[in-house]
Amino acid sequence: MTRKFLWAAIAAVGVTLAGNGVAAADSGVIEANNADFMVGDTLYFSGWLGVNNCAITADGNVGCDLAPGNKLWGIVPISDIVIDGSFLPAHPTFGLGGQHGQPGSRWLTDVPRPDGNVYAGTRFDYAGASCLGGQPRGAGLTCSSHGHTFTLGTSTTIS
Repeated sequence: MTRKFLWAAIAAVGVTLAGNGVAAADSGVIEANNADFMVGDTLYFSGWLGVNNCAITADGNVGCDLAPGNKLWGIVPISDIVIDGSFLPAHPTFGLGGQHGQPGSRWLTDVPRPDGNVYAGTRFDYAGASCLGGQPRGAGLTCSSHGHTFTLGTSTTIS
């Protein structure tokens, strides 16, 4: 258990060196109806390519369970990423906090779209947190809360 806490502390310090996340462009983005994704007071969705199950809680915390194979700095395997307060940057918890999302949640792209706007991205704004995903060729999923950001996609950044 001590080893996990040590890794979490090292990761929290290390991710501050990773730089800021890149925000995706907002043109044509569809605002999701939060009610379609709520279970109790938590918003659940399946993120980038439907493999990352994510949640935004009523206190603005954001967490995503990641597909196998994700690594911090290309070395340390991670299974999740969270923003759970202003005192730490986005960071992995190495499973210490349990599961964040719900498998089988609706995809973030599963929202009504007007004709001609087949796939431009989806935004969730809830409890002071914001997640934008579904943009083709690039960001994948970017979430911000408590002054911190993470981006999952072809390259993962956390700050």
